[in-house]
Amino acid sequence: MDAEQKKHVMALATGFMNGTLAKEAFYSSLTEAIAKAVGCSRASLWQYGSALQDTAVCLDLYDSSDNQHHAGAVLREDDFGPYFEAMRRDGMIVAPQARSHPATSCFNELYFEPNGIHSLLDVGIQVGGVPYGLFCCEQVTFENNWTQAHVDFLRSVGTLCGMAFKKVAG
Repeated sequence: MDAEQKKHVMALATGFMNGTLAKEAFYSSLTEAIAKAVGCSRASLWQYGSALQDTAVCLDLYDSSDNQHHAGAVLREDDFGPYFEAMRRDGMIVAPQARSHPATSCFNELYFEPNGIHSLLDVGIQVGGVPYGLFCCEQVTFENNWTQAHVDFLRSVGTLCGMAFKKVAG
């Protein structure tokens, strides 16, 4: 996660804020930039469906293995309670061993096993001090020992995106 990658994310956010980059292009470019910067297999951007933070809607998921983007998946607290509780409480989940992590093992059967996911790093996004959504980084085929640099990068991107979402919505 070098200065060049941070500059790239800043340019994406600036383009989104000033209207030269449409939101779908911003989302897809952002998830690709995150996957590259963090070095993960999959990166996604999610928005909470309500102030209760009991649902999350995928705005964009980039899968580097096939260079494809997906959107529209919905996660519900009824299905993944420990995960939602941890995100509300901590604002992030660092799970190098996601299949055995107390907050993420609830995804094993429905999500991790079918997609080959072993590690997860999720960091919340706030807009004006209110939880908005999150970034999710996933590693397939092996466990990734996420570093503080990964967390710090996602937090800085989250702060920047929080400002962009506020400006565009406001």
